[in-house]
Amino acid sequence: MDFNEIGPPPALAQWTGLLLSWVAASGAEHYGRALASVGLKAQHLAVLVLLRDGPMVQARLSEALNVFKPVMVTLVNELEEMGLVERRAHPSDRRAVQVHLLPAGVRRVREAEGVSMRAADEFFAPLTPRQRQTFHNLLAKLAGTEAP
Repeated sequence: MDFNEIGPPPALAQWTGLLLSWVAASGAEHYGRALASVGLKAQHLAVLVLLRDGPMVQARLSEALNVFKPVMVTLVNELEEMGLVERRAHPSDRRAVQVHLLPAGVRRVREAEGVSMRAADEFFAPLTPRQRQTFHNLLAKLAGTEAP
């Protein structure tokens, strides 16, 4: 079901939290379908994007993405099975494991960027470019970060 096609019941539209939840679920579904076309989930892509800046200790990835450590283990396992990342011993901390982005992972991120842009254009089509930027900036502010 595409939530944007039917919209929320009018009684829910007056509640900002419920409306936000509705739009978030719709956006997640739309984005999930788009990323599936390149064999990724949103959390996979988030890991790959963070690794573009260099290897990270797996525990730091969990913290950066606010994901429980067992979930991160599963995500990294899946990305390793796809040949997109690999785990290596940390050069100076024997207890830590670093996750490294492989060339195939770099290529997959590039594919996902194009898919993501098209999915965003489709999902946010009802908004003008200025409204999109304002919405993005407001979401970034609510998330406690700066919009790029």
